[in-house]
Amino acid sequence: MISEKTIKDLEAKALQTRKDIMVQLLGAGGGHSGPSLSMVELCVALYFNHAKLDPKNPEWEDRDRIVLGKAHACETVYSCLARLGYFSTDLLPTYKHFGSMLQGHADAWSTVGLDYSGGSLGQGLSFALGLALAARAKAKYDNARQEGTPNHRVYCISGDGECHEGEIWEAAMAAAHYKCSNLIHIVDNNQFSVGITIDKGMQLEPFVEKWRSFGWWAIEIDGHNFRQILGALQLADNISGKPKCIIARTVKGKGIPVYEKSHAHMIPMTEKDYERLIKTIY
Repeated sequence: MISEKTIKDLEAKALQTRKDIMVQLLGAGGGHSGPSLSMVELCVALYFNHAKLDPKNPEWEDRDRIVLGKAHACETVYSCLARLGYFSTDLLPTYKHFGSMLQGHADAWSTVGLDYSGGSLGQGLSFALGLALAARAKAKYDNARQEGTPNHRVYCISGDGECHEGEIWEAAMAAAHYKCSNLIHIVDNNQFSVGITIDKGMQLEPFVEKWRSFGWWAIEIDGHNFRQILGALQLADNISGKPKCIIARTVKGKGIPVYEKSHAHMIPMTEKDYERLIKTIY
């Protein structure tokens, strides 16, 4: 049962996350606004509610792993990590600055709390699959646990445009073949890839059926509805014997009306822009 208090608390955190994204964009003079804003609720649900994490012990062996395949949208994750206490929120304005721990693409060597260094799209799901299989292999030889049962889950967040990459589908086949049930793939389905609609790049539909045909459990949800997000994550926990895919329908630039209309991917940000747009966040 998901309480109304939980939903309200997460909605407040989502609003703060969007404000933090704007602070980062201002500090850098621009960044990946659209793809970061579209996945706010997905990240907030994971980091603040569902995933097993310990900010005081970032290298905790039994923590859940979160792989950001769409690593260019790292502003959202940086906000979540800062608000959880992995590092100070004072660092958010240093996003993309030379020498900053907050690089323009997620970099696990630079930023505490990250599990994956990304850049080339399509590689995240393969990396996540490797983590999930490694966890299962370790558990198999750990006498303290049930044979082959991993003690943590691996989440991968990909973009829908990223799913045009062949490596995604190679990983999908392999994950199903190995019945990798501790792997949960979340697709930010915002319908846009840089400046074009997804179907102009390459047709993905029928998207849910594709994942099911590859041997995955798959579900489609509203990616801005916390009740649906948390419900899908809970359902995924109860599915065994196969990997899971949550396709989250989202809006690129969600939360800032002018961005929603323009489907902006990466835009410059001045002080004047910031003062104007920060007032419109909802």
